[in-house]
Amino acid sequence: MSTVPAVSIVMPVFNALPYLYESLDSVVNQSLREIEIICVNDGSTDESLRVMQEYAARDSRIKIIDKPNGGYGHTMNRGIAAATGEYIGILEPDDFADPDMFADLYRSAVKYRADVVKSNYYEYKTADGSNSFCEVLKGRPYDTLLCPAMEETSVILRPCIWTAIYRRSFLEERHIVFNETPGASYQDTSFAFRVLASAQRGVYVRKGYLHYRTDNENSSVKSGGKVFCICDEFQTIQAFLNTDALMKQRFIGPLQVLKLDSYSWNLERIAPEFKEKFRDQIALEFIKARYENLIERRFFDDKRWAQLQGLLAEYEAKERTALALKKKYGKLPPPSFGQRLKGGVRCVLDHGLIYTVKLFFRKLRRAA
Repeated sequence: MSTVPAVSIVMPVFNALPYLYESLDSVVNQSLREIEIICVNDGSTDESLRVMQEYAARDSRIKIIDKPNGGYGHTMNRGIAAATGEYIGILEPDDFADPDMFADLYRSAVKYRADVVKSNYYEYKTADGSNSFCEVLKGRPYDTLLCPAMEETSVILRPCIWTAIYRRSFLEERHIVFNETPGASYQDTSFAFRVLASAQRGVYVRKGYLHYRTDNENSSVKSGGKVFCICDEFQTIQAFLNTDALMKQRFIGPLQVLKLDSYSWNLERIAPEFKEKFRDQIALEFIKARYENLIERRFFDDKRWAQLQGLLAEYEAKERTALALKKKYGKLPPPSFGQRLKGGVRCVLDHGLIYTVKLFFRKLRRAA
C-alpha cells in the first residue's frame, strides 16, 4: 500500500456483533486495495472488539482505536482525526458495501478533484434479504462537476453520510466535525449539511453501493432522552448559518424542508408514548419559523406543503380547544385517568420508577 491511502474508511462500532462480520468482510474485500480501515470501538460490552482484533491480525490495513463509550459523534471525530487517507469514507457496522464502492467513488473524486462524491444506496432487510434501490439523488445531474455550496436545494438531500467520500483536507480546512453530545443521536445531520453548504466541488453518482440495514432493532428511539436530539442538530446548523450572512440567506429557506423531512423521519422511529410530545415540538418550531418569515413555499413540493399545513392546523386546533375550555371553566379541566396513566408511564420511562413514585407521593402531600 502506498504511503498515503486513497481512502480512510471509518467504522464507529458499539455492540455491533450480530452484523460485524458481514460489514468487515465487505470492507476488507474492496477492489480498491489502497485503503486504511479505522475501527473505533466505542466501549462495546459484547465481543465486537475481539472480532475487530481478529480481522486486524489478518489485515495490516486495519487500525483499532479502543476507547470508553463517548457516543457516535465523539467516535466519528476520533476516527477522522486518526485518518491519513486522501479521502474519508464511513461504514457503519450494521451495514455493508459492494466491492467496487470505494474504487468507483475514488475514481470520480480524482477525475473531478471533488470535495465530496455522493451516491445512492440500497435499503436492506435482514429478515428476507431484500434490497430496495433508494435514488435519493433523483433529479440531480450525475457524473458532472457541481458546486453544492451555490445550489440552494443541495442541503435538502437526505444526510446518508455513508454513501459518500469526503476529501480529508476539505473537512479540515472547513472545520467540519460531528457534534459530540453524549448519548445523542442523529449527529450526521449537521455534518452532512455543513459539507454540502461548504463544498465547492461535488459529484453525484447514480449507482448505489451501500446496503443500509433497516430492520436493526437498536436503530429505533426508545429513550425519552434521545427524542429531541435531532433538534440539537438543527440548532447547530442554525449557529453555523449565523456565521455567514450570504450562506444564511441562501440556505435558511431550504433548511425548513430538511427540518420537516428529518423531524418526520424521527417521528416515525420514536416510541409511541413520545409521538404527541414531539409532534407538538415540530409545530412550535414551524410556527416560530412562519412568524420569522423563514418558510418559502417554492422550496416545498405539494406533498410536503400539505403535510406541514396539516401539522400546524392540528396543533392550532388543539390550542384553540384548550383556550376555550379554560375560558369556560376558568382553568383547564383536570386530566382524565387515561391521561394520568399515560403521564405516569412516560415519567417511568424518562426518569425511572423510584423517581416517579416519589413524585407521586409529593403530589399527594401537596393535594392534602
